[in-house]
Amino acid sequence: MAHFEKYHPLLSAHYQLDWLTLYRLKDIYRLRQDVDQAALSGRTVDHSIEATAHYVNEAMRFVMADNSLLYGIGDRQSKAFLGSICLWRFDSAMTEAQLRFEVLPETPAAVMAEILPRVAGFAFFELGLSTLYVLLPATATAEIAQLEATHFAQSPTDHTRALPDGSKVPLVRLTLTRTTVAEKPEFQF
Repeated sequence: MAHFEKYHPLLSAHYQLDWLTLYRLKDIYRLRQDVDQAALSGRTVDHSIEATAHYVNEAMRFVMADNSLLYGIGDRQSKAFLGSICLWRFDSAMTEAQLRFEVLPETPAAVMAEILPRVAGFAFFELGLSTLYVLLPATATAEIAQLEATHFAQSPTDHTRALPDGSKVPLVRLTLTRTTVAEKPEFQF
């Protein structure tokens, strides 16, 4: 099994993925208190900076225990925090994992267009996974379109997620396989 603590930073042409502990807590808190991002991820909103500090500490424990990889996304030039991306819920054979990402409202879509292939390529060609999946509310049309543009294929699930207004929406599962992107240069790691 890979020791996840050695996998940082990951670099793309314009962005750096590194441990959340290297970013300002107040920036992470701003992301963690975003109601829309919480709904997309199916998590609760952080109502205090202390809750965010606890989250960052727990996230690093999971990394050190080789249970997940969670990165802050930063601009390589300005060093600005833009969001986070996570590989977690690995199956027992270490062939499949769930991908989850969150971005600040002002983060341009171009950031994830560059980051998603980089993280997927890392998962497939460095960690040896064969499948990544993302679970999103069916109403997350921009995120779904972005994942589909990155070669994820959509399929329905039997699960729902509550939105901030209390309504429940069906979840969709978007899946990407190593064989789908094996010959695509933007996924090479």
